[in-house]
Amino acid sequence: MRRSRDSVWKGHAFVWKRPPGWVGVLKAWLGPRFGPAGIEALRPGLERDLCWDDTAWLDLLETALAVDLEDAVDELADDLRHAVLRTYHGTRTIDAGIFHREGLKVHDRRAMTERLRHLVDAHDELATLRGDALARAIAEVDNRTDDGRLHVVADDQFLLDHAAHYLIYGSEWVAAVLGEGNRRFLRTQGAPTLLEIDLPLRMAGPRSRQEFAKAMLREWARLTCNEADWSAPIDFAFCLHVDIPPACVVGHTHPTEFRDPLDRRAIYVSDVTTCMGCGG
Repeated sequence: MRRSRDSVWKGHAFVWKRPPGWVGVLKAWLGPRFGPAGIEALRPGLERDLCWDDTAWLDLLETALAVDLEDAVDELADDLRHAVLRTYHGTRTIDAGIFHREGLKVHDRRAMTERLRHLVDAHDELATLRGDALARAIAEVDNRTDDGRLHVVADDQFLLDHAAHYLIYGSEWVAAVLGEGNRRFLRTQGAPTLLEIDLPLRMAGPRSRQEFAKAMLREWARLTCNEADWSAPIDFAFCLHVDIPPACVVGHTHPTEFRDPLDRRAIYVSDVTTCMGCGG
């Protein structure tokens, strides 16, 4: 039976890579769900030789619970609707202020196509794509899986280390249409930008919240058992189907050095460190 509504997550804002901001809250949430031995059943401080992302951490946690792990995951996912998580989105722009003013929009293929046509018409460096050539290039990248969707991630460092092409080139779809010979032009437009977004988790789908709840429980078990003093990286993206309002966009930075996944992970260094939206 579903337990009474927990209030510990209501309005709680946290950052994955700063465990002190959520580990104690999750411990309080787990309290009523522990078995008779409580948290001591996990023998905190007894280090386990497990990788940080090993699902065995969840198996270990379940031995201390009085409820099924699956039920705990479902309940936590539901209660996380009331929390706010710091998330991140990579892009390239001349003015990050537009996201603070207008928010972050889901992928609109029609609007992106018009923007791409304008880009090709306005810059002679892309003249080979004018006329029918652009239509053919678009047809070759006939992939609409991102249309109406928007992705944000829970770990900025993982994004920078493994998916920096979003900051180097901007739109993945535009880079694909331009192709290897032309996409480098995008490096001349704007600045690599990392947006910081305080995401109300009610905006995420139930399945995404379930998977994130598992990740939180796994990391909580690791931190509690091993008394670790470092936060595990997390490869986790939320796929949203609604625009993010401007009030949720709380900051932006312009990282400068990356490994480019679209160029055999060659080091790319940007000399652009500000945009029109930067203060001062």
